[in-house]
Amino acid sequence: MDWLEKLGKDDRGSRPRCVLLCDGSADQVARRLTEIAGRPEVKISALDRWQPQGTACLQEAQLDKARPGGTALLPAETRQELRKWWLAEGSGRRRTPNWDIASTCRISGREGLLLVEAKAHQGELSSRDKCGAKSIKSRERIVHAIAEANAGLRKVTGNAWHLSAEHHYQLANRFAWSWKLAKLKVPVVLVYLGFLNAFEMSDQGSPFQYRSDWSDVLHDYCSDVIDMSCWERTLDVDGTPMLSLMRTRAQPFEPQ
Repeated sequence: MDWLEKLGKDDRGSRPRCVLLCDGSADQVARRLTEIAGRPEVKISALDRWQPQGTACLQEAQLDKARPGGTALLPAETRQELRKWWLAEGSGRRRTPNWDIASTCRISGREGLLLVEAKAHQGELSSRDKCGAKSIKSRERIVHAIAEANAGLRKVTGNAWHLSAEHHYQLANRFAWSWKLAKLKVPVVLVYLGFLNAFEMSDQGSPFQYRSDWSDVLHDYCSDVIDMSCWERTLDVDGTPMLSLMRTRAQPFEPQ
């Protein structure tokens, strides 16, 4: 498998499984992604666009960018707003979060985005991860963006949010970006996907064998950071839906 060699150190676990989820005909991929969402109001069709594009194009999505030779998932104006919100001007930092899978979709009939954060074993969920921005300007900008998301989500749910750049940083940027997209009138579905039976990762952490394994670990990981009532609930962000889901999938994969 030449595509596995291109993944390098990520040639096992969640990364190749995400690639395989997005591999095949457009109808096949659309069906799989719709099944993962598992909500009648969320639909992905063969006309939608996603990243990665299977084994043909392994690159993950950065939502503020159009990949070379690829089609952007968002309009140029929205991409520019996201960059201004997250990146400090003149800081030299040009990286925004990578998404394991990102796809255009329809949510209750409106054009939106499906965003997937995937894990294959317990060790991938770390409460100790911090923002890696090296410049003061970059860090300040990200801290401000996360604080803005905390306030916005608190307003929507009526409960406390503790997203932070100092701990649970990946969780923070996933929910912050989902909120910001909804604030920009882009409906969004954020899926935390646990791949089952990734036994090749046993040397790194405990693989998830059952749906309850994933939900228990994810609950423990999130409970002091987000308002746990948000799961499976459609939040109304100034008239735009934001939906957060916990899902599992047994995606066949045998490393070579």
